[in-house]
Amino acid sequence: MKLEGQCLCGKVHVTIPKIAEEITVCHCHMCQKFFGGPFMSLAGVLPEKFTISGEEQIQRFMSSEWAERGSCKKCGSSLFYHSLADNEYYFPAGLFDELDQAKLTEEIFYDQKPAFFHYKEATEKLTEEDFLQKLFTDS
Repeated sequence: MKLEGQCLCGKVHVTIPKIAEEITVCHCHMCQKFFGGPFMSLAGVLPEKFTISGEEQIQRFMSSEWAERGSCKKCGSSLFYHSLADNEYYFPAGLFDELDQAKLTEEIFYDQKPAFFHYKEATEKLTEEDFLQKLFTDS
């Protein structure tokens, strides 16, 4: 599936030629602060597998030792989570209009999920410890 998306003001465009239609939800406290709620993202994408136009409009923030987050300097839209451990970029599902067939498959940092978030889909649920172990073991 090819996806094309953009930030709210249209200054930054993201094109992903091919990606699985799977959505991961991150419940970590940093994502809740950055996105204002859980982070619904596409699967990780390596830099050579997507293009971004409007790079000069991107503000990058090192949110931890292992990741940076990007947002648009003009409108403030959240653009990505960049995992430095595996060099993959995770894009918010909301940047793209063509995700009608997407399926929620995984929830990470499940132990930090606020009690009022509930999803009806059956998903794999990883705690912070499980997720970090998987991240640093697989990379």
